[in-house]
Amino acid sequence: MTLLRLVAALAFGCWGISGAALAQAVAPCKPDGASASCKAADQDPFTALKDIPLSPDGSVSLSLGGQLRVRPEFSRHPVFGLAAPAHNNGLLIRSFLSADLKLGPYLRGFVQFVSGQAPIWSVTPPGTQLDRLDLLQGYGELMLPAGADKVMIRGGRQEMSFGSSRLVSVRESPNVRRAFDGVRGAWISGPDQRIDAFLVRPVLPLSGIFDDKSDPGQAFWGAYATSPLPGLPALKADLYYLGIERENARFAQGVAHERRHTIGSRLFGKAAGFDWDVEGAFQFGSFGQADIRAWTVSAALGYSFPDLPFSPRIGLNADAISGDGNLRDRRLGTFNPLFPKLPYFSEANLVGPANLLDIQPNVTLALLPKVKFTLSWNPLWKQNEADAFYGPAITPVARTAGGAGRYMGQQISTTLEWTPTEHLTLGGTYVSYMPGERIRQAGGTSGSFAAGWATLSF
Repeated sequence: MTLLRLVAALAFGCWGISGAALAQAVAPCKPDGASASCKAADQDPFTALKDIPLSPDGSVSLSLGGQLRVRPEFSRHPVFGLAAPAHNNGLLIRSFLSADLKLGPYLRGFVQFVSGQAPIWSVTPPGTQLDRLDLLQGYGELMLPAGADKVMIRGGRQEMSFGSSRLVSVRESPNVRRAFDGVRGAWISGPDQRIDAFLVRPVLPLSGIFDDKSDPGQAFWGAYATSPLPGLPALKADLYYLGIERENARFAQGVAHERRHTIGSRLFGKAAGFDWDVEGAFQFGSFGQADIRAWTVSAALGYSFPDLPFSPRIGLNADAISGDGNLRDRRLGTFNPLFPKLPYFSEANLVGPANLLDIQPNVTLALLPKVKFTLSWNPLWKQNEADAFYGPAITPVARTAGGAGRYMGQQISTTLEWTPTEHLTLGGTYVSYMPGERIRQAGGTSGSFAAGWATLSF
């Protein structure tokens, strides 16, 4: 009977039949429609896929989930024309299917499969876009009570995202999100207070079937704590240490073995119409025979006007991210953003967050209750003239180190997104970018990027 309910839920949910019809398919309602199951089905056609009891007392249960995303992209002169091919019109199709098995109050197993297809792509798609079928996540988790708190221990393949996702994120826009293989533990005291510690290797996405693997050339470890500040309920803080070791790391200074440590903090919150997210980090370690000394300071500030037409939010983002002042000395000053959210500044994925100064004034309007429009302008400069311009893969772009002038160019971005239901999101973006003199000297040119997406999640 459980299997029949699952099949009915998937079939009726995908074909858009009403919640009432789905309710009758998976759990016939009483004539008056007053039962709790009828009301739940009317509200959400995918309710039948959640918390399916597998034991008489319900202590063992299964929840199924998934996603289908279709995303056409049109790129002209990517990375200011410094990346190949010069034109790339693509179609990306991503699908997830997950199963969350709860074995009593303490044990949990989670698996999530991913299929990333790129039926239209100008050149051979990378593994982040074409991954025919693979395990995106697969882990076991033990959750133990510790007084009023909880202790979590998790091992296996898993996604991780911390804080603002500036340094550790899931990489949402490509077909295949970022995952790590390893162990993670956490002490959890409520929804806003926890400490995580982990030791992992990033997963290399490959284009075949079940061939993704841990990157043997990288190790990543650290601890991340977040908590409200005592006496200041509107203000929360993160404090973290992140360590990474990479073979054959590449910067404008050269290629060498990198062992880098990052210590940082973040303050964030909202009150009286204001919202803020300010973060700073310092890095030290070794790069071959050179010492690492690098830093970053970032801020995202905003003020909302809920009583004005379209409830505008006026925002300002800004970043100062260190570069290398001398490519021939025994010190590396280029900041390594580790595993940042990509794209970082716009969906065009124009530049990586290294050796960079930028500001990004922006405005967001609620055109309708479930329709948002965002417009932003983003001029870009090198933080250090001697260092290179770093592309979206956080690698130096050829012929961009040194030279006269720091100004790299600017981009103007527009995004429109509509969320008609809890499960469906429709959106689109257009980005236009123009290079500065230094990038034009390296062969750069103006370009544009456009994309649309339709995402069904359950």
